[in-house]
Amino acid sequence: MLSAPALRLTLLAFWLGTPQPAHPEMLFHSRDRSDLEPSPLSRAKPIADLRAAQRFLSRYGWSEVPAAWGPSPKGPAEASVGSTLVQAVRRFQRANRLPASGELDAPTLVAMNRPRCGVPDTRLPPPAILTTPPAPLAPLGPRPRVRSKRFLQMLLPRPGRQQEDTWDSKAIRAFSKKTLSWRLVGEAYSSQLSVDEQRYIFRLAFRMWSEVTPLNFREDLTSPGATVDIKLGFGRGRHLGCPRVFDGSGQEFAHAWRLGDVHFDDDEHFTPLSSDSGISLLKVAVHEIGHVLGLPHTYRTGSIMQPNYIPQGPAFELDWSDRKAIQRLYGSCEGSFDTVFDWIRKEKNQYGEVRVRFSTYFFRHGWYWLYENRNNRTRYGDPLPLLTGWRGIPTQSIDAFVHVWTRRRDERYFFKGICV
Repeated sequence: MLSAPALRLTLLAFWLGTPQPAHPEMLFHSRDRSDLEPSPLSRAKPIADLRAAQRFLSRYGWSEVPAAWGPSPKGPAEASVGSTLVQAVRRFQRANRLPASGELDAPTLVAMNRPRCGVPDTRLPPPAILTTPPAPLAPLGPRPRVRSKRFLQMLLPRPGRQQEDTWDSKAIRAFSKKTLSWRLVGEAYSSQLSVDEQRYIFRLAFRMWSEVTPLNFREDLTSPGATVDIKLGFGRGRHLGCPRVFDGSGQEFAHAWRLGDVHFDDDEHFTPLSSDSGISLLKVAVHEIGHVLGLPHTYRTGSIMQPNYIPQGPAFELDWSDRKAIQRLYGSCEGSFDTVFDWIRKEKNQYGEVRVRFSTYFFRHGWYWLYENRNNRTRYGDPLPLLTGWRGIPTQSIDAFVHVWTRRRDERYFFKGICV
């Protein structure tokens, strides 16, 4: 029997005599080495055939036929189904400004595969209005029950909300109060941006809607979650107890509930304000908040409510059609300003060159707004009290402003009252 030192010496000699690999063996978490490649579940499966196209049309409201397209219809029922799907393709093609051939050609597949919002595009008209070719009126048996697109109404009602049926119903579809609370859910942060950056982008997104309506949005970090009007969060696949499942990067990037919450697919490459690549989180957030406030999709060029993501520069504004649409639900800001004036000044840039800059100010009831002309918007955080930025002038009822600017004079005068 070998002693312990002799055993260790024998094992060492055996190890030295064993051929060693030229490179250390790599370690894997999976026996099939699948962890070398990204999980296929993290990317959306492309729409490339008839079956996938039909699922797309049904998912986004273009068709209510749940069965798959057959290669060769054999009876009246199959012919009717095929005819209905052809009409659905034509409607989709017309909306996307494509030749309405009814064929699933390459441009149509490209349009279906563009990154898009998960809210359905349209609701179909009654069957009698659909322009489908006449089909034999044969008894088709029990009609398959189609699951309606009701995922937007599955949240329980909360205080201050009106009830509605569907997106195209005539019922009231707007919040009944003017101050709405929102929160980025703590367990649903994005893994791509810092929490502070996410919250800052969402504040800007809400602000774009509050600038054109009487609505006021307030971030609420302390109240019970059930009392928060709008909750936002990120997730992958099955997420946050949501009935909708994200498909991975490349197609559906977010979805929203009217008068409810917003979910973002964290498999997508969301980018901050300073980036000109990926998908702008600000633009997607503005779009989804529009849904929460009651706006449906539109194919109007320039609208933020278009279903597909359209790359655009970091600076963008709500289109006039978006402003009119949201104002039909909530009204517009009313009242006049006490005075409005341009403030012209000289300042030096980093190279010591003198530049002339001007901004526009709005005074009203002791508050003021700075409209940054170079950015085509009011300054973030406005309005502010007059006392914080304009010392020495009355805080109420400023009636006029005069700027005397010559080669030797640069003086500004504020006027209040009526000169008799």
